[in-house]
Amino acid sequence: MAHKWVLRNLRFLILAGVLFAVAGCGSVAHHAEFEPQYSEKAATSKIEVGPVTNETGATLEVDVSGMFTQALTEQLQSQQMLWESATPGDHLIISTKVVEYDEGNAFKRWLLPGWGSTVLTLHCELKDSVSGKMVGTADARRTVSFGGAYTIGAWKTIFASVAKDVVSDLRAQLARG
Repeated sequence: MAHKWVLRNLRFLILAGVLFAVAGCGSVAHHAEFEPQYSEKAATSKIEVGPVTNETGATLEVDVSGMFTQALTEQLQSQQMLWESATPGDHLIISTKVVEYDEGNAFKRWLLPGWGSTVLTLHCELKDSVSGKMVGTADARRTVSFGGAYTIGAWKTIFASVAKDVVSDLRAQLARG
């Protein structure tokens, strides 16, 4: 009887297996907040990408500073929020601390969800370019915890995903001003 059920549902089982093999999933958390007194200037602010530092306490094979700097610059530019150094005027400077990074392993994630997770956690501070005063913060964390072939390279693509999260939150906060 069980044999007949398997044969009848073989296509479904194969499809489910393929989807599991190529799917990836994890957790996402991000938030940005500005000081209330900054809100009147916020809507017109452009953002300069400041230093990105590795605060993980580990020596990493991956250039997390360079990869996030590039991803954040590209995302700000795509949203017309990037301050160009030739442009005069007040702007914000975003400094980022990478507080957690784990490259992970797609094969391990495929074998056992949660094992081999790719993780990126960071904390950003936004300062006014004129006063040097901190006017806002942004925090973001993403994980890729399970999946198969689709998650190969997550150690690299996670930087673009987190940059998109940060810029999305900043855009929402700046729009409130």
